[in-house]
Amino acid sequence: MTVTSRAANSTIPPVAVKTRMSKDINYYPSAMVVYVQMSHGFSPVLGASVTAVISPENGDPISLELLDNGAGSDIVKNDGIYSKYLFSFPGNGRYSLKAHVQANRTIVPQTAKLWSHAMYIPGYVENGKMNPSRPPAIKSDIQVRRGGFHRTAVGESFIISAVPMGPHADVFPPCKIIDLVARIEDDKVILSWTAPGNDFDKGQAASYEIRISESPLELRDSFYNTGVVNTSTLSPQHAGCKEIFAFKPEAFTTGNITIIYVAMHAIDDFLHSELSNIAQAVKFVPPMVYTTSNTEFSFSTILLLVFGLLTVVCITVSTTLCLVKKTKKKTLSENAAKFL
Repeated sequence: MTVTSRAANSTIPPVAVKTRMSKDINYYPSAMVVYVQMSHGFSPVLGASVTAVISPENGDPISLELLDNGAGSDIVKNDGIYSKYLFSFPGNGRYSLKAHVQANRTIVPQTAKLWSHAMYIPGYVENGKMNPSRPPAIKSDIQVRRGGFHRTAVGESFIISAVPMGPHADVFPPCKIIDLVARIEDDKVILSWTAPGNDFDKGQAASYEIRISESPLELRDSFYNTGVVNTSTLSPQHAGCKEIFAFKPEAFTTGNITIIYVAMHAIDDFLHSELSNIAQAVKFVPPMVYTTSNTEFSFSTILLLVFGLLTVVCITVSTTLCLVKKTKKKTLSENAAKFL
């Protein structure tokens, strides 16, 4: 039997799915990442349900839900690349990879547009300065809906070695927080990020350690020598949930601008994650503006005083001249009377 397929419309590109692992050969306890890339022409496909099935030679398959949320193993949000950590293996040997993708009729492929493909790394410090915030994405109104679809993609097999027998010790820390964002509202710093797990992006972390500084270099190089934020009221949520936390810091002021840099660790029972990206919170304090009414009043007062003094001087001089003239005239009259 021969089966052939063709596109429903030759002018519309098909939805393509590719899947792969981060490595072909891996040694426990090193973690791996499963990737599934979905594209519609040159545009990423967003909002799909992606499941990867990893099957060992012997044993039950492992099912993972892959996400494109810009957290955990996913470097960039909404780029059409779905990913997930793979770190739990039932044993040594060869594993196969298969990805199942499903989307309903509400899936919206993002239309192709001109944009920079350069990687943006939040909180990157170079020469003592932190890179600016990512420019806002330009939203397009020409996005279109496509019908529902289902795709299956098969990736290459990979080999796992050095998996110990019996129960495994906790050797996997929470994953690095890569989407930490900070802003200042009403003298409080508002933080938001995606919760990591107890082991990478699975489970629930035990606690967070948040620190602040006026210098991003100090946070990066001397994290434990910076200011500590009280997180006693902060309880980590399950991996993938959105975390929001507010605190009131000590005043860090440079001129008319208040700048606070924030970084954090996620902690499980034994280990902690890598240092998160460094977030920057900025509050502009406008300089004191003096109203011109006082200045105008003072200037007007000075003018009035000057005119008043000039008037007094003129009156005094005029009066003096009149008196002198009258006295002189009277003297001349008396002298003339004597001669007569």
